[in-house]
Amino acid sequence: MGADCGTGPGGRGRLSGRVAVVTGAASGIGRGTAELFAEEGAQVVLADIAEEAVEAVAAAIRAAGGAARAVRADVATEAGAERAVGTAEEVFGPVEVLVNNAGVELKKLVEDTSLADWERILRTNLTSAFLLSRRVVPGMKERRRGVIVMNSSVGNFIAATKSSAYGASKAGMMALARGLALEGAPYGIRVNAVCPGVIDTAMNERNLLTADDPEAMRRSWFEVTPLGRLGTPRDVAQAILFLASDESSFITGLPLVIDGGRLIQ
Repeated sequence: MGADCGTGPGGRGRLSGRVAVVTGAASGIGRGTAELFAEEGAQVVLADIAEEAVEAVAAAIRAAGGAARAVRADVATEAGAERAVGTAEEVFGPVEVLVNNAGVELKKLVEDTSLADWERILRTNLTSAFLLSRRVVPGMKERRRGVIVMNSSVGNFIAATKSSAYGASKAGMMALARGLALEGAPYGIRVNAVCPGVIDTAMNERNLLTADDPEAMRRSWFEVTPLGRLGTPRDVAQAILFLASDESSFITGLPLVIDGGRLIQ
């Protein structure tokens, strides 16, 4: 088991010495969260199917003085979930913070969505969160302490054209968070979710490539965001850090929206 790594460069030590697993950590929000957690003293396992990319992120964290280990794992499978959590336990110790961030998006009308499409979205976004949570909860109950954070979406609250499967998976994550929060509360386990709006990530850049009018889509992102900019992975990571830290010790079962004001309209 690794020793307490204290505070990372530039951090305040809000997760000092805690063992965290972050899924989908090779890029975007997952990468930003893993980096910030390490800055705040956590010992982080970064799980992703993109082996080279996630290894590079972990190496950069270590070069900056943080504690990180990358693992190639398809967390939408039982074997992948076990690999991610098992690696954390073997290298650092019991998992105290789990961030269910792994996800993919699908831009199709319902009638154009195949059963395979539907099952891929739900398995990657929702089933992975279930599998990983199921794996870590028993240990958290024994220690009477633990935090799980889901990366849901504003799609939990509002609909978007060609996003029914994605929205269903993200709403499911929020329902899972509420149920787990109720089950975990007697044991000191907190479960919450972040619900980002439009964030400047590779996923959204890929969405532009498939749009009929990419420029119109990009303009719409700014038009629906009162603050007039796209969110950054760091914006969301800061919210995840808050929910993972003791600063939110009396918050459980709730969504934290990070959307630049989109939902207030």
